[in-house]
Amino acid sequence: MSATVRLVSGLESLHRYTRLTLLATLPMVGAVPLLLAMANGAPVTRLAPLAVVIAVLLPVHWGRIKRSMAAPADALPWRPVALGLALTVTMMAYGYGFADPGNVMWAFLPAMSLAELQFGRDPGSSWRLAAGVTAVIAGLAGLLAAVVPSAATRPVVAAGVTAFVLVTVPWAELVALRQWRIAVELDQARRDAAELGATRERLRFAEDLHDILGHALEVVSRKSELAARLGAVDPERAHAEMVEVQRLARGALQDVRELVVGRRSTDLETELTGARSLLTSAGIDCVVDVEPVAPAHTELFGRVLREAVTNLLRHADTRHCWITVRPTTLSVVNDGVTVEQGTGGTGLAGLSRRVGAAGGTFTAGPGERPGTFAVEAVLS
Repeated sequence: MSATVRLVSGLESLHRYTRLTLLATLPMVGAVPLLLAMANGAPVTRLAPLAVVIAVLLPVHWGRIKRSMAAPADALPWRPVALGLALTVTMMAYGYGFADPGNVMWAFLPAMSLAELQFGRDPGSSWRLAAGVTAVIAGLAGLLAAVVPSAATRPVVAAGVTAFVLVTVPWAELVALRQWRIAVELDQARRDAAELGATRERLRFAEDLHDILGHALEVVSRKSELAARLGAVDPERAHAEMVEVQRLARGALQDVRELVVGRRSTDLETELTGARSLLTSAGIDCVVDVEPVAPAHTELFGRVLREAVTNLLRHADTRHCWITVRPTTLSVVNDGVTVEQGTGGTGLAGLSRRVGAAGGTFTAGPGERPGTFAVEAVLS
């Protein structure tokens, strides 16, 4: 929880920092030529058009920055941006009429529009477009410095400084926007990962609950049926079976409680003992061939055995069952196969996912012996 709060707080801080950086840079850059022109005695009436254009274009540019931060992948419409570029180039040419060295800094006006042309567009094509526009405007700046009598800057310097401003201002804005975009994408990836983790946990919990209750209810159903049949002919055994039903029900309830708090585990030896008892009480001849199993495989093999036994009790008319356990392999084969055994349901599908996630292979289908069904899990 605290990590999430810190991440959200950091994202908000980055958002605030990015906005303040972008909003504060251009006014400071724009103040340089205006102040230099005023210091060199330029009439206020001549500076007024430039001041008005700056006052209008800066809020428009800030609005476009805000739009690009909200939707970083969306490109701005090119027509209004192109019109803005034409206006700013005109005002830059007007600024060259002031006899001060700061007139080359009026290139920040077209630099704003040039940055807007690149917002949300493919980097390769946008920078090629920017390079072409920069070359044209830098050449125009050098020409203005050469032909305007009041221009106080040499043509080469004017072209070089203009090109520098046209490159650095858009680059700084695009880097800040890209940094923000990466932060947003990382935050979304974190949210997606958290949601995926929650979904996987819900799926795991549902599969565990299916394993516990499916098996327990099947056993309770079988033993209850057996007790009902024995009630008239062998009351003592019927009573014993019902006592066993109570024990199984309490055990299933305890398993669910342990599952909820995350303490429940499955043991192969326990499942083997339960499978023998259950199959014998159901009148099924069970042959068990067991070899020692690696401790890392016991829990998963226990799950496979429990679901395989539940499957054959529920979906087959079984008379014989063969359980074979090897260090890396477990197989359960039964006869009395019906059409529905192995089709539908979520138990076998869940086992297949679990075994696959553990790097093993899982198969469930017709066995080698005619009329049999085999469930097999192989772990490395």
